[in-house]
Amino acid sequence: MQASLINWTLNTITPQLDSFTPPKDMREAISRIKTLPPLPGIALRITQLAADPSADAAKLAGIIEQDPLLTAQVIRWACSPLYGYRGKITSVQDAITRVLGFDFVFNLALGLAALAPLKAPKDGPVGTRLFWIQALASTKLMPLLANQMPAAHRLAPANLFLAGLMHNIGFPLLGNQFPEEFNYLNKLIQANPTLTVFNLEKFAFGVDHTMLGAWLMTAWSMPKPVIDIVYHHHNPYYRGENHQLNLLTFLSDCLLGRLGIGDAQQQTSQDEFFDQLGLPAGASQTALDKFNDILENIIATADIVTG
Repeated sequence: MQASLINWTLNTITPQLDSFTPPKDMREAISRIKTLPPLPGIALRITQLAADPSADAAKLAGIIEQDPLLTAQVIRWACSPLYGYRGKITSVQDAITRVLGFDFVFNLALGLAALAPLKAPKDGPVGTRLFWIQALASTKLMPLLANQMPAAHRLAPANLFLAGLMHNIGFPLLGNQFPEEFNYLNKLIQANPTLTVFNLEKFAFGVDHTMLGAWLMTAWSMPKPVIDIVYHHHNPYYRGENHQLNLLTFLSDCLLGRLGIGDAQQQTSQDEFFDQLGLPAGASQTALDKFNDILENIIATADIVTG
C-alpha cells in the first residue's frame, strides 16, 4: 500500500515540476561527476591546526580572519541571542576567549567553512534554513543527552558538535549538484507528510543524503567519526567503531522530529536504544525540557547563518 501511494504521488506531482522526471537511479548520474566541490583552503588550514601542539586562540583566530565572511559569521555567532553575551565582540579572538571557547570555535569554523561552497536553495523541507535549524538544534540537544550517560561512556564534545552540525550535509550537496532533483524532493516530502524522508529519497533516486554526504566527507578526508555518522545516522543498529555517537545522533533526530524539526519526523525510537547508551528513564524529557528553553534562540541563530 505504501509503495502504491508513493507511485501515485510521483505520478501526480510530476506536472508541478515543469515535466521534470527524476532518474530511476541517481548512482549513474553521480558516477559521471568528475569533481566535487573542494574542501575550502580555510577549512584545510583549520584541520591542520588540530595537529599543532601549540595551537591557541590567537592561531585559530589568525586562520579564521583570513576569510572576512567566516570572520563575520563567527563574531555574529558570539553575539547571537543563543549565548546571551552582553559585551562588545570586535574580533574572532574576543569571540573565542570571552564567549565561545577554543574547541567550539574550531568546530564551528570548520563546519561553516566546509559548508560554504555548497550552494543550495534556502526554502523547503530540506532547504538550507531548515537544514541549519536541525544542525544547530542537534549540536545543543546531543550534549544534553550525552551528559546523562554514565561517565565511563561519555563522548568527546568535539565529536558531538561535528556530528550534529554535519550529519545531514548530503542535503546541501544534493541541492548544489542536482538542483532539479533537490526541488523535486522538497515537493515530494510536502506531498507525503506521513512518509519518512529517508525512504522517499531511496524510492525516488536510488540513493539518499547519507550516501551523498559520506561520499563528500570521504573526498574531503574529514575525521572518521564524522564520516561514520554522516553515513549511518538513520541506522540505529549500526555497531561499528563509532556506534554510540551514531546512536546518539539517531535518538537526537527522533526527539527533534517530535518537535517538528528535521528529516526524522516520521522516525521512531525504542526504549532499547536509550538503554544501550545507559540513558536513564526520563532522559529524553529532561533533555527536551532544557532544549525548549533555547529553541527560539536556535531558530534566530539559524536565520543569522542563512541571512
